[in-house]
Amino acid sequence: MTSTTDSHKSFDRAFAGVATAAVIAAIAAGFWVLGTPGRQREIAADRQRLQDIATMAQQLHERYLGTNSDLPLPTTLEPENLRYDPLTNQPYEYARLSDRTFELCATFDTDSSTHRLSNQNPTPEAQRWQHPEGRHCFEFDVNVFPTLTY
Repeated sequence: MTSTTDSHKSFDRAFAGVATAAVIAAIAAGFWVLGTPGRQREIAADRQRLQDIATMAQQLHERYLGTNSDLPLPTTLEPENLRYDPLTNQPYEYARLSDRTFELCATFDTDSSTHRLSNQNPTPEAQRWQHPEGRHCFEFDVNVFPTLTY
C-alpha cells in the first residue's frame, strides 16, 4: 500500500508541476501577445488620440466643404473646436498649411506598427493612421472626408 500511495503522491506532484508550468506559460504568452496592462493603457490612449484627431478633421471637412466651400481654413481653431489629449489634457496642435489643407498633431505613447494585434495587411485607409512613438502630424485636405480605420 505504501508504494501505491507513494506512486499517487508522485503522480499528483508531477501533475501539479505540469499544471503550474502550463499556467505560467499561458500568462507569459498573454503578456507577449497583448502586452502588459500599462502597455494596453498606452494603446487605448493612442486610439483615443486618433479618434479625437479624426473627429476634428471631420468637423473641419463638414464646416468648410459644404456651404462655406469658398472660405479658407482658419489660421487657428476656436476653443470650442479643439479636443484635448486624454492624458496630458493639452490641446492637439492644428496648423493651416493652405486654404484647403491642414495638419493635426499629437504625441503618441506607442508606435502603432508594433502593436501585436494590428492588421498585418493594412488597407491604404488604415495605413494613413499609422504613427510612430512621440510627436506625429497627420495632413488633411478639407475636400477629402477622413475616415478613421485602425
